[in-house]
Amino acid sequence: MEDKLITLAIHTYEKAQILKTILETEGIEVYIHNVNLIQPVVSAGVRVRIKESDLPKALRVIEDSHWLEDNEEDLVEPDKRKKKILIPVDFSDYSLKACEIGFNYAAKIDAEVMILHAYYAPYFPMAVPMGDTLAYQIDDNKELGVILNRVRADMDNIYNYINQK
Repeated sequence: MEDKLITLAIHTYEKAQILKTILETEGIEVYIHNVNLIQPVVSAGVRVRIKESDLPKALRVIEDSHWLEDNEEDLVEPDKRKKKILIPVDFSDYSLKACEIGFNYAAKIDAEVMILHAYYAPYFPMAVPMGDTLAYQIDDNKELGVILNRVRADMDNIYNYINQK
């Protein structure tokens, strides 16, 4: 008589894979069902299934291992973690206003602030026919150096502006 499959656990894809690996190292045959094949990493509700005859051994393995326990770092209450605010800037007047609002808010909630330079690149080579792509190319290293120097100067300017405020 053939063993029927039973569901041992239902987890996210990541935890189901961990459990599968642990059980397989103990010689238990494991099957995973309900995996989103398009984006398996995002899957939730993934069933870890085993043969019914392997259930007692699988339960002992799960009870003896600490694979599902959270790290102590993850157990820190959200209120006790340092709050962080990310402010994207593109050096426009809107960015300066966003910085002002972001820093004021950070001061109120005692948060750390990080500034991110957001750069818009409208050039998409795949959208341009192959012949036109070659016509628009420029010396990338030279142009990249000019852009980096300009960004550094703009970051220095915004840094000084923020410090003055």
